[in-house]
Amino acid sequence: MADLKCDDSKRMTQTLTHVMHADRQGRGLRDPETMLEVWVTRHNGEWLIVQNYANGTSCIVAMGDHWQSKQAGPA
Repeated sequence: MADLKCDDSKRMTQTLTHVMHADRQGRGLRDPETMLEVWVTRHNGEWLIVQNYANGTSCIVAMGDHWQSKQAGPA
């Protein structure tokens, strides 16, 4: 990824949902001021990690291809 893509958190969510057709698969706190989210596109398995800041800004910090959801089965 050449540049870090940042935007207003609400606008970032709208873009991921309505333009990229991605769904949030999970999220967790990195620290008291920062939350990380994993988003996956519905059509081709591209994934993005979005870092959300308490000030209302979100940044795409990583992206990749071929997301595989954990499947239940024998360990």
